[in-house]
Amino acid sequence: MMKKIFTLILFVALSATTFAQTDPYSEDVKTCIKSNGTYDYYADVVDQMFTMLKQQYASKNVPETVWTELEEVKSSSMDELSQMLVSAYRGYFSHEDIKKMNALYTSNTGKTMVKDAQSLTEADKVVLGEFYKSDTGQKILGSQEDMNKLMSKISEMWSSDMYRNVVAKLNEKGFSL
Repeated sequence: MMKKIFTLILFVALSATTFAQTDPYSEDVKTCIKSNGTYDYYADVVDQMFTMLKQQYASKNVPETVWTELEEVKSSSMDELSQMLVSAYRGYFSHEDIKKMNALYTSNTGKTMVKDAQSLTEADKVVLGEFYKSDTGQKILGSQEDMNKLMSKISEMWSSDMYRNVVAKLNEKGFSL
């Protein structure tokens, strides 16, 4: 079962990169994950990983220039993750759904929901209620459990791969634990 999931994720991720540059769906999903906070969350994960690695390698006196060079992997790693997330979204949502999500997340209500849900006004709550009653909202609610599982697998695969790559580069440079 695990092998099937890994193979599926790998296939979807690789096939998605083929469409990455010109696919409007991919671009709109990227907008969506930036608007809904997903992208920032994972960017923070990368930063935390480097903080942890710097602590782990503190006794190895890795020069700051090496860390700066290694941190350049963040951009390409975030692009890779974005493509994996596009694949996950593609399995559940149409392009029209993504456009509707973007309309919500870029609205004042959506921005408030992402930034501080406790600050939502009664009017915001009405807007959100109407959105989640829509076909797109129902798809989001109906796919939440499956999407969470898939996102967890993607996150696990992506972060462990990135960690291994950075550690391998540290080893290549003569810094090993």
